[in-house]
Amino acid sequence: MITIKSALNGWLIEYHVDKDQTDRYVFSHDDASGEEQEVKAFAGLLRTLNNLVGPSTSRYSEHRIYVDVQPGDKYSVISQSEE
Repeated sequence: MITIKSALNGWLIEYHVDKDQTDRYVFSHDDASGEEQEVKAFAGLLRTLNNLVGPSTSRYSEHRIYVDVQPGDKYSVISQSEE
């Protein structure tokens, strides 16, 4: 069983391997560091979930799951027009 808890500065995954073992994964960000660090921390959470319970794949698989952080569409347009 997996439990995800939200905190003020991130998230905690508790992966209950069996009744005697629980693995914990912490994904935190500094509020002062802004939105970018929060997004990167959440992407890390998604990657960990994929590794724990996602389908088993390799680079030779026909389909794979990727978690990627990219700039927003409007952010890219504004940034490029300012140059």
